[in-house]
Amino acid sequence: MSSKDQNYSSFWAVGDLAAFKQMMRVFNPSLKYFACSIVGNEAEAEEVVADVFIKIWQQRTHITPPDNLQYYLFKAIKNTALNYLKSNGRRATHYAAWEVAIHHHSAQSPEDILISKEQLDQIRSAIETLPPRCRQIFILVKEEGFTYEQVAVLLDLSKATVNVQMTIALRKIWSALGTTLQYSYS
Repeated sequence: MSSKDQNYSSFWAVGDLAAFKQMMRVFNPSLKYFACSIVGNEAEAEEVVADVFIKIWQQRTHITPPDNLQYYLFKAIKNTALNYLKSNGRRATHYAAWEVAIHHHSAQSPEDILISKEQLDQIRSAIETLPPRCRQIFILVKEEGFTYEQVAVLLDLSKATVNVQMTIALRKIWSALGTTLQYSYS
């Protein structure tokens, strides 16, 4: 179970509204970011995420608590977003605007503390220049902590494709950063 998968058993067991609201607060930013990568804009992404949470609340007595809550929610977002696009006569293009500027972690990690703000800005800019699908895979692996296999299943790709896209992402990020970080820690 990931660090985000806190114990929400009281929600699943007895419909604890406070536990449900906490689950929504914890997962909403990353789910909205992921939904935006599929539907293409923030407003529709918010609608998709809201639909998923409403459906979970309404069907909570019929849903078996998942082993990996984070993965379960991402899978639900993907399916709901694709259905949303289909019902509106659109197709997923994976050329989303990525207009949601969300910082997934409120507390700084040790890496954030060690890396200067300028270097962190360079890294974020390099990530934003990645092709949409490559960026999506990179964020799911590096920021959300999914395994290559989980990302492959989630995005209907082969594990080899995820591996190739991660290699491309890392090469492009290092190339964009040049030697800045390499010499910072020598």
